[in-house]
Amino acid sequence: AAITWRDARYVAPRDAQPPQITLDAELEPLTVAPWLAHLQPDAGFGGDLTVKGRAVVRRQQAFDADIVLERAGGDLAVTTDGVTQSLGLTDLRLAMAASDGTWHFTQAVAGANLGVLAGAQSLRVSPQATWPAPDTPMQGVLEWRVADLGVWAPFTPPGWRVGGTLRTSAALGGRFGAPEIEGRMEGSGLSLRNLLQGVDVRDGELALSLRGIDARIERFEFKGGDGTLRLAGGATLGAEPVTNLQLVAQRFRVLGRADRR
Repeated sequence: AAITWRDARYVAPRDAQPPQITLDAELEPLTVAPWLAHLQPDAGFGGDLTVKGRAVVRRQQAFDADIVLERAGGDLAVTTDGVTQSLGLTDLRLAMAASDGTWHFTQAVAGANLGVLAGAQSLRVSPQATWPAPDTPMQGVLEWRVADLGVWAPFTPPGWRVGGTLRTSAALGGRFGAPEIEGRMEGSGLSLRNLLQGVDVRDGELALSLRGIDARIERFEFKGGDGTLRLAGGATLGAEPVTNLQLVAQRFRVLGRADRR
């Protein structure tokens, strides 16, 4: 990794004045796969994905920052059982900006085999603060969309196929150190198939809601053969989690092979 800078200064605090910081630096394009392979040697990471970054930070009477880490080019690949598949990345960007006490965090990831993930969070603190305190109120959103789960086929075990659409949207609130989430996950046309094993689960409908520490299954239904499988209930995810689920299967075909039913 190589970092270049135009300016880098630090003035120690004195006369009850806070330290003064100035930084204007760039991260030159860095190949990601070797770092990931070092952190997770058995994950099979490869490819030529490179990221670059920049950081402009100033702290004098107030704190201001503009920090970005983003894709410079290339793609990330994963090798499983001797088969290598790329993620099809087209966008990758993480950013943080602070000015006059307003902080913004943004995330954006897009790929042909991943879908689209986007998020943004905002906080308001003292203009002199160099990092939000854990009790700072926050607001934000997070959204993840996959138009066709079939693009994940390269990452599923041999013989298995998934399909359908999936969308997750959430609003973030609470405190910086303890965020609260209210959101939904919805799926339609969901399917899971393995013709060699006789598995053909189709026409799946999914709707999950999350409100703070309470999760509820509003709809979970799949068809197998001429039967159905339904799941209802929910969970409380606090310090002492409690789960209450009801599963009902009516003529639901789990296996439908000529010699195995």
